[in-house]
Amino acid sequence: MINYELKDTDVREHGATSIHLSKTDTHAVWMLTVPDRAPYPSVDNIADTALLRYRPDVVSPVSWFRVNRTTWIFSLSQRTRMPLSKAVQSMSRDPDTGYRILSKTMEAVEIARDYLLPIIPELLHPELLQIECSVDESDVVEVQIVTLPIAGTGRRDTQRETGLIEWMGEVFHWDDSVITQFTALFRKEAFFDLLLETKKLCGELDTPVGNKENGNACSQRPNRSVSPPSDHHENMLNGKYALPTENDSPGGRIVSSLKRLWESLFGYQNHDTIHEVTEELDLSSDRFKIAQLSEGLPGTPDEELGHHAYILTEEFVIGRDMGKSDFRIDSFSVSRRHAVIRRRAGSYFVEDLGSKNGTMLDGVRLSKYREYLLPEKCKISFADHVYYFRSA
Repeated sequence: MINYELKDTDVREHGATSIHLSKTDTHAVWMLTVPDRAPYPSVDNIADTALLRYRPDVVSPVSWFRVNRTTWIFSLSQRTRMPLSKAVQSMSRDPDTGYRILSKTMEAVEIARDYLLPIIPELLHPELLQIECSVDESDVVEVQIVTLPIAGTGRRDTQRETGLIEWMGEVFHWDDSVITQFTALFRKEAFFDLLLETKKLCGELDTPVGNKENGNACSQRPNRSVSPPSDHHENMLNGKYALPTENDSPGGRIVSSLKRLWESLFGYQNHDTIHEVTEELDLSSDRFKIAQLSEGLPGTPDEELGHHAYILTEEFVIGRDMGKSDFRIDSFSVSRRHAVIRRRAGSYFVEDLGSKNGTMLDGVRLSKYREYLLPEKCKISFADHVYYFRSA
């Protein structure tokens, strides 16, 4: 039996240089401590509402409260699922089982991201990942992850602890090269790439994977066998289909009679049937790119009920001044011309126009007069007003 031991340190006295997760003396209650330096992470009220009202099944229900500016306490609801650290006792320890579990975990991460919930890598922990297995416990059916509504924790710490990967590598006997590769991706928070790698190792990706930017995370294009067109079909496509003559079958003679009647009534003679060949629109073209800003969570009724707008222009200005803005936010905390969203080459960019109270992208404050590439789904804060951004 391999145990996962947390390395506890007295972060409350000496301060923390990185996010720290530890157990409390109370069963199923945990403590999360953030770095003791400004700016401190804040409560993400929109994410908190999403967890309460629209929580996806892949996210565990939690209760939480903030102790002080650097410490959160949270507890997991006791359900039929069991933590990964306990579930492995009745599982096969072969590498493929570990790949499948990690793949399910990364799928849960991507779904949570689609709901614009913050992903805190430290919470991807063997004792916090909740596992649901099949009846015979031969396969993992679902993995639930834990997330908290904390804004402002986004950072790329290349020296971050990767306890989950190291623990799984030891439990499921992964090769050192695999552990090294997974560790590098985990530290960069490249969870989608980690999902692809685990699916490849599971044999679930036999064909090239579609780009996530096209909204098809792990889809494969089906192979469809098409039979060669017959002469009749080819003539139809070329607009050279001839009606049967009287020398053909009895049905053909009836058609011929109807043709002569048509010609006598409408003067239609010796005209080939016209067949128009249609082409599919290239929806990937920049001409068909649109985006949306909304107060409500995308995919819920609140998306349409709240303050929202579609971005259909090359430059879309957000601000308080109705005459100078395309999207007006009626608040004195918002500058007259606060920020602009630009569309260029099929992508969207945001720039703070020197606003007084600033613009934030997924909890990170943006520098003024500098463009930033917008992800397909993200949260943008104009002063203290938070909106969901989504492009398609």
